Amino acid sequence: MKKSGSVCAIIFIILFSVEVKSQQVHSLWLNAVTGINSTWMINQNAYGNPEFEYSTSFGLTGGLGATYFYQRHWGFNGSLLLSKLGQSYSGVQAGGDADRKISLTYMEIPLMMMKDLRGMLYPTWISFGPEVMILLNATQEYTRVGGRDMTYQDRMESGNVKDRYKMADVALTFSVNRMYNLDYFRKMMLLFSLNTSIGLTDINAKDWQIPNTHDVYAGSHNFYIGFKVGMMFKVARLGGSRW
Repeated sequence: MKKSGSVCAIIFIILFSVEVKSQQVHSLWLNAVTGINSTWMINQNAYGNPEFEYSTSFGLTGGLGATYFYQRHWGFNGSLLLSKLGQSYSGVQAGGDADRKISLTYMEIPLMMMKDLRGMLYPTWISFGPEVMILLNATQEYTRVGGRDMTYQDRMESGNVKDRYKMADVALTFSVNRMYNLDYFRKMMLLFSLNTSIGLTDINAKDWQIPNTHDVYAGSHNFYIGFKVGMMFKVARLGGSRW
């Protein structure tokens, strides 16, 4: 317990007690980030078969981006990320013990407006905006032990299921970002970010928008909440004054 307390104290000091100076207006930065998300597919789609319980799902994410601080309190960020989304299920289905895992690989292109939080001791920004998500791959893993035969059991087969999902999704994203200066010349920063995103469109392809056992269909939507860490490198200053 003492060791755990010491580790927590060190992390707290690193995150909240390091003094840094503000970024420069009109400065352009390149970003490299990596992280992990808790991923969900809102509304289950078992293709007319009995549904079963959601299970915790995680997926890695990472990529490159650019940030431009164009005013004292405003900035803009654009990124190109590779993210693993999807959903896992586990529980009783049709009287048997079943497991199902849907893995969706997306290229994410978020375009974010940035607003600083005034009154904070350290540079802290909120980011919000739309993102386009391009589906690169989709697979399904499914097993069931025991239970009765299902009318549409063939729809649960394992393998490549990319044809069951739309090629693109549009989402709204929101994040809280904190930056820590790492060098005297203020050209390199450590970035921590809490992120969430919710898809606005039904990700199921038209031919696979199948009602459930109650003859009700609800569209499926991507959702995740996660944490990213990365580095920021200043590559240019396009005029203007310091904050």
